[in-house]
Amino acid sequence: MNRRILLLAASLSCWAAVVAPASAQEFEQIPGTLTQVAAGRAEVWGINASQQVFRFNATNGEFVQVAGKLTQVAVGGGSLLYTDAVWGLNAGSEIFQYNFTTKKLVQVQGELTQITVGIGYNDTCHPWEVWGINANQQIFRYNYCSTAWDNTPGYLTRISTGGSDVWGVNAAGQVFQYNFYSQTWVQIAGTLQQIAVGSNAVWGLDKFGYAYYYEDSVGFVQMPGTQAYSQIVAGGDGVWGINPAYTGGLILRFDISVLTSPSVPGTLSQISSGSGAGVWGVNSAGQVFSFIR
Repeated sequence: MNRRILLLAASLSCWAAVVAPASAQEFEQIPGTLTQVAAGRAEVWGINASQQVFRFNATNGEFVQVAGKLTQVAVGGGSLLYTDAVWGLNAGSEIFQYNFTTKKLVQVQGELTQITVGIGYNDTCHPWEVWGINANQQIFRYNYCSTAWDNTPGYLTRISTGGSDVWGVNAAGQVFQYNFYSQTWVQIAGTLQQIAVGSNAVWGLDKFGYAYYYEDSVGFVQMPGTQAYSQIVAGGDGVWGINPAYTGGLILRFDISVLTSPSVPGTLSQISSGSGAGVWGVNSAGQVFSFIR
């Protein structure tokens, strides 16, 4: 079992040792109505059905509206040195970055259809790893030195970053990992339709919705069982999935140490696992929930 999986197993075991009994672990409703939520190290953001944007105020325990409209928000990359980066896309594929000084969403040149944000370790021009895909499946990485997007050769339909690692999936379901030394995409054995990169592990779903985790010497290994998922997310706050076969969407938490995915009370239609800000989700009615440990 590789270092990524061992680290994840260790973190989950430690977490299990210090949390409250299972009966006290649940998703608690938070005031607000959203269709999408995204969590990072300290920041939690959301979007409602009218594309209005909200930032969670932990002091008041409520979401506060931020001027602007988005259809997608990405939050992450927070560390001891940096706050989370907050990026988003609107209905016209225009790109926005949140300015913590002016407290405004500022438009950044370019157009994307998907954006992902994670911690950056590789060089000073990338204190956060911000990647995106445009309508032509071209891949871009944001350069904070030039304040512009650098095109990376290749084509992807899905992209995810976590722990400074970047992975993607193309239209044929082929899986790729970005090599920062050669600055090329390297194909990895396996076929997936969705991919999620956490702080210590890489997960994905195939075309049937079955879940897989990655091992260096083996490739992608299917989790035991016949659960099929509509979404899988990975972060420092765990690996989570939603099974749409259950009304409202059954919530499951993956435990690699025992190769199980036990369910958690409640139902969600979308979920986000942060790297410190916790696990958040919304249900089919737009109600917002946070996982209480």
